[in-house]
Amino acid sequence: MTSKELNFSGRWIADLLRSQIRHPSERRVGIEIERIGMWSDFTPLQYSDTQLPSGEIRFGAMSLLSQLSKKYHWPTINNPQGKTIGLTTPVGKVSLEPGSQVELSSDPFSDLITVKQKVSYFETAVSELTTNWGLSWIGLGVNPINSISEIELIPSTRYEIMTDFLDKRALLGTSMMKRTSSVQINLDYTSEEEAIEMLRVSLLVAPVSYALFANSPFSEGVKTDYQSFRGKIWQETDPSRTGLLPEAFKDNFGFDEYANYLWQEPLMFVQNEKTKYLPGEGLSLDQIKQGKLMGVTCSEMNQLNSMRELFCEARIKLGYVEVRSIDGLLPEYRDAASAFWLGVLYSPTARKEAFNLLGKLNTQERQELFNSSLKIGLKAKQGAVSLSHVARVLVEVAESELKARGFGEEKLLEPLKRNVKINENPASLILKKFRDDWNSDIKKVVEYTRQ
Repeated sequence: MTSKELNFSGRWIADLLRSQIRHPSERRVGIEIERIGMWSDFTPLQYSDTQLPSGEIRFGAMSLLSQLSKKYHWPTINNPQGKTIGLTTPVGKVSLEPGSQVELSSDPFSDLITVKQKVSYFETAVSELTTNWGLSWIGLGVNPINSISEIELIPSTRYEIMTDFLDKRALLGTSMMKRTSSVQINLDYTSEEEAIEMLRVSLLVAPVSYALFANSPFSEGVKTDYQSFRGKIWQETDPSRTGLLPEAFKDNFGFDEYANYLWQEPLMFVQNEKTKYLPGEGLSLDQIKQGKLMGVTCSEMNQLNSMRELFCEARIKLGYVEVRSIDGLLPEYRDAASAFWLGVLYSPTARKEAFNLLGKLNTQERQELFNSSLKIGLKAKQGAVSLSHVARVLVEVAESELKARGFGEEKLLEPLKRNVKINENPASLILKKFRDDWNSDIKKVVEYTRQ
């Protein structure tokens, strides 16, 4: 299908993606980091201030953002009611996820060493406040102790709409919103062909990514059957917008086809001409164009909304591919994940190797391998494909690309190289300590992963 055969709005999305193609000399990398706040008594960071039985006032995420703004002169981002829900900092935008997970979306930078320095600057600034409060940041992909009911939803009409929608779609949608944290890597594309290849490789390698970076084996105080329970939560969020996007592997798939796919996606939320958020009622842009949602049009704003409502393991954004198959991690693993994915996606040789290793799997086989990776990590196999072998090969080719770039980024792979030699990942190593050293005490897990 060509853009001429698509409706006007579909063409607009496809052409917008083309307009954002980067020149190779302008290629950058960015990172999005979500972190879960937890107090010394193992209760979660809330949005609002709370009063303890002792009378002590415990600050919430709103107060955290306000105090950061006051101390560092960072402008606040407020909701329509004037409540602070984000910040603009010198290194990127800060926002709150639905359960007050604090997210830094870094600006794009030329290399990962710079990204690491900028992230460290922000996190040090945060810790200078929160350490004195007794608040820590948990380097895990799922809150290991607290339930949904214990975590306040931040004041956001959009998140209220999403909660209502996802509650009806699958078992764990609100767990995704309130209890998970992830690392997302944003990598620029320099042509439409490369963008599609990067998307396909990101989806193919998603099981490897989970096997390498699984870090969420606990939920509500107990060990789950998963090394990445976060991955399982996403599977039980909304099948119509999550997963491995099989459509991307169809012949002749390009920006036009991606845009057309977005036009068929059931929308959780939309905005009217006054930018007010409204329920999308599960209708697609195509259905909205037919007049099936009163007072709402297929505006450019709602077309952009369709892009951010797609939650696959990788997706195309404006000028970059976003990799989403990484659990929340402690800093050294977070840096290793960034290095791994940059090394794989920015190297034509590495992308080709990924296709050689995984490209012969059909849709069902890819899904089965993905399912296994969430449970058993690097021990997962599908036919002749062994994730431990694929991981070792891809780490090696990623390292070669990083060395060739000349920034010293290959040093960030060291934790990953250690783990692949012994067939372990963050989750499996924590599980060993949980069993052998910590007498199955979940509080030891929290203490071990505190930042």
